[in-house]
Amino acid sequence: MALGLALLGCLLGGFSGAPGTAHANGQSADAPEPDSPRRALERFLAHTQHGRFGEAALDLELPAEQLADKAGAALARRLGAVLDRRLSSDPEWLGKVSDAPMGDLKDGLAADQEEVGRIPGAAGMLAEPVRLRHIERAGEHRWVFSSKTVARIEGWYGRLDDLWLREHLPPPLLRTGPRGFVLWEWLALPLLLGASLVLALLLVWVVQLVTEPLIRRYKAKWDYRLLERLRSPTRLIMTCVLWGWAMPYLLITAQAERSVQTIARVGLLLGLFAVAWRCVDVVVQLVRQSAWIRSHPGALGVIPLGYRLAEVTVVAIAVVTSLQELGYPVTSLVAGLGIGGLAVALAAQKTVEHLFGGVMLSIDQPMRVGDYVRIDDTLGWVEHIGLRSTSIRTLERSLVTFPNGKLADMKIESLAARDHLRLHVILGVTYDLSAERLDALRRALLGELTAHPKLWSGMPLRVHFAGFSDSSLDIEVMAWFNETDWDRFLELRHAVLLRLMHTVEAQGAQFAFPTRTVRIITEASAQPGPPGGKPGA
Repeated sequence: MALGLALLGCLLGGFSGAPGTAHANGQSADAPEPDSPRRALERFLAHTQHGRFGEAALDLELPAEQLADKAGAALARRLGAVLDRRLSSDPEWLGKVSDAPMGDLKDGLAADQEEVGRIPGAAGMLAEPVRLRHIERAGEHRWVFSSKTVARIEGWYGRLDDLWLREHLPPPLLRTGPRGFVLWEWLALPLLLGASLVLALLLVWVVQLVTEPLIRRYKAKWDYRLLERLRSPTRLIMTCVLWGWAMPYLLITAQAERSVQTIARVGLLLGLFAVAWRCVDVVVQLVRQSAWIRSHPGALGVIPLGYRLAEVTVVAIAVVTSLQELGYPVTSLVAGLGIGGLAVALAAQKTVEHLFGGVMLSIDQPMRVGDYVRIDDTLGWVEHIGLRSTSIRTLERSLVTFPNGKLADMKIESLAARDHLRLHVILGVTYDLSAERLDALRRALLGELTAHPKLWSGMPLRVHFAGFSDSSLDIEVMAWFNETDWDRFLELRHAVLLRLMHTVEAQGAQFAFPTRTVRIITEASAQPGPPGGKPGA
């Protein structure tokens, strides 16, 4: 431990001295960094992956005569194969090995020993440790694989599951190529991918051959459309599943297997998101052809917007998930997109408000294009319902535009939605009509209205003496008719009012008009008495 602290102090002291200044231990500031267990492993693996087995043999604790001949290179090649097959399957393996010059001094081993992993033993035996030893060779301190570890190399190598490939493939094909793949893997993986694709095409064809007769038995069309749309994504999913499933049987290196499994998972995710996308397509087509959309034509304008939102959502989730699966840090990306989306939402707050107002108007449909409506003090026909605003053509033929965000909070009276139209009128007759004749007139008016063929019986017919006004006796008439068109109701009202007028005249009554009777009363002037006299004198 003291030696480790001394070395650490020397390393830290090297940053404070000027370049080229000699230190207390006699080392220059430009001297190479001392060796460590992790650096030794990285150096050894780099040599073996690139076929430099003679240089890799220098990291084995062997006698000098074995380091110079082919026996050391053969042992280095076999140990590299064992480490790649048994320990490299853990992607965090190297990160767990100490990078301190003196290794991990708290592992309970001797100060010059460092355990870097364990190799599974033969059947029924415990795992055997892989250890490094700190030695001095030719005046250089370095970490090398201990002699006990070197003695176990032959047994470990003989138990490898890919031993046949390593012994029979040409040595150039066993060297590491681009992206850390062995060269023979660059030849085998595309062939396996092609075989997986052919098998996936065959499986999808068999599934389609089996399901099509079942689908044709039903009258629904969505299932056949969905089957057609999901054919390509299903092929991608099956190809990735088969390709990833075959990796353990191909006996490729651990690094290559991790990379291929990652690519297969990304392809599987993209296939699943493609399935979701195609399902959205089918749902949109069914909605456009449904009876509900025919009864709600205003909602047609919302369908493209909803489809684009769903499309963007699926694509965004697919991209973020794929990047995360590939190992890219997406947290900052998602946070940036969230902040940017918040800024855009705040800047377009009114626009978004009107947009969602238009969506709610199209879904709820309190009015439709062509309806006769009253909004606040505006009366007219609905001419256009857009995603942002709605236009009303008034009786004066002017065009009034309401933002949908405001319109969603206003009272909308749809006159076109009336199922029946009401006739309400006050008939004023003169005061010379007696009570008996007034009651007879009311009965005659009731009979006239009851006999009308379009009178609606859903509401009671109301004909009542309403009161005494300044110049007339008022009879209130209220009746509902089976009519919804305003123009036709105007003709009906015209005819009904004429018949009521004839009925009033037939009963000998007269319509009153505003009049005022003024009576002038003249009184005799008083005669004054004689001055100073008495009255009557």
